[in-house]
Amino acid sequence: MNKRSFQTLSLIILFASLGVVACDLGTVTSLALGTSKPQITIQSPLAGAQFREGDDVPVLSTATDKSGIVRVELSVDGAAIRSDAPPIVQGQTSFSVIQTWKATPGSHTLSVRAFNTSSAASDPALVAITVTAGAATIPAPTSAPTSAPTLTPLGGTPINPVILLTPTLEPSGTTPIVPTVTKTRGPTLTPTISAPAGVWAVSIRVEPSKPKNNQPVTFFVTFLNKTGTPQGFRWRIRIFEPDSPKNSKGDTTPLDNTIPVGITELASSDNWTIHGPAGCQQYLARVFSVDPSTKQETEYIKPDQSGGPAAGFEICP
Repeated sequence: MNKRSFQTLSLIILFASLGVVACDLGTVTSLALGTSKPQITIQSPLAGAQFREGDDVPVLSTATDKSGIVRVELSVDGAAIRSDAPPIVQGQTSFSVIQTWKATPGSHTLSVRAFNTSSAASDPALVAITVTAGAATIPAPTSAPTSAPTLTPLGGTPINPVILLTPTLEPSGTTPIVPTVTKTRGPTLTPTISAPAGVWAVSIRVEPSKPKNNQPVTFFVTFLNKTGTPQGFRWRIRIFEPDSPKNSKGDTTPLDNTIPVGITELASSDNWTIHGPAGCQQYLARVFSVDPSTKQETEYIKPDQSGGPAAGFEICP
């Protein structure tokens, strides 16, 4: 081996060694700082779902992290196409978001990653879909509705509600409609069913985000209705201490609401308040349906059926 070849080989070995050392140092630093990865799941679409070219594909994901989620990134076939942040810039312990992508023909892998306040990234959540070539054909309706149905609230006069969202069903070659998150208390009506099958609670957030003693707290619940029709129901929030999951520390007044098909955010009653603890106290908020006749309560579960969503928060003097 001549002298020049030997020098070139030596430089290659040196740079490779430095790269390994840098990777090891990065790993050691991450461990030393005690950073942890956020967790993220995709609720919709399901694996194997089919779309048509030009469809807006809605990707619904939920990310969680104890230090707070600050960003969720959507990628298609490994290329990032959009990034969304929660409304609380300091980060949310639970963040659900719908991100859309304009479908192109072929087989594609959709992935989402979440980032926390320490810039740690989650492992990607993946789902494979298929897009067929050619624009979707939407048949014309046989008859146009002349007016919205009339609903009667509890003890009130009939009202004509505004249909908030277009139904969104699991796609199977038809055009999915992208739902818009609606923040509203919604019309009040007589409950027709308690905790109906196909209705889930996606997440809960607390306002104010850092409540104080003697300050009313409002809880905002994101519901997902995939039954195909609006559902009437009665619900409330119950509050627990983290180490006492069965002993309620109070609740909000039950509300009678209708939830349209798709995703809707509803606000609870704002009558829950804590009085008097000397120091800061941790709590968990969970959402329950209430049977109007038996008063029996059933906790709503998340779309992946992993249990009910819970919002952790702290109240201080």
